[in-house]
Amino acid sequence: MQTDIVKCIMAGARVAMMASALLHQGIPYAAHVLANLRRWLDEHEYDSIQQMCGSMSRRSASDPTAFERANYMRVLSSYTFRSDAFQR
Repeated sequence: MQTDIVKCIMAGARVAMMASALLHQGIPYAAHVLANLRRWLDEHEYDSIQQMCGSMSRRSASDPTAFERANYMRVLSSYTFRSDAFQR
């Protein structure tokens, strides 16, 4: 499933760029993506893309400060220090 598209829409995007995927997979791939998106919407009980759009954005959070802190903590916990970061 193309989770990147779902994530973009839930964050509030009105479009998701797919040019590279379509060039790589071919134009018929768009039908596959749409079918998977429809299935995802059904499985997660969304009536439409409009309903899903922005549902995970800061604006939709009941406590925007907690939302920002949670995202900050997620970024910190996912950071991996590269041992060669300071070498040239």
